[in-house]
Amino acid sequence: MGWLTNEILFYGGIIVAGGSLIMAMIYLVVSHIRKIRIDIWLDEEYGKNEFL
Repeated sequence: MGWLTNEILFYGGIIVAGGSLIMAMIYLVVSHIRKIRIDIWLDEEYGKNEFL
């Protein structure tokens, strides 16, 4: 019985870590797309930044 619990914890941890990495990638892609859209909207609303 103990070996079954150890395997469940081991493989379950791998699955949770993999899921966390996938969710982090999705979050980073979505936040980057939102930043681009907000930058475009701000440029249309207020004009380009002259200092950059």
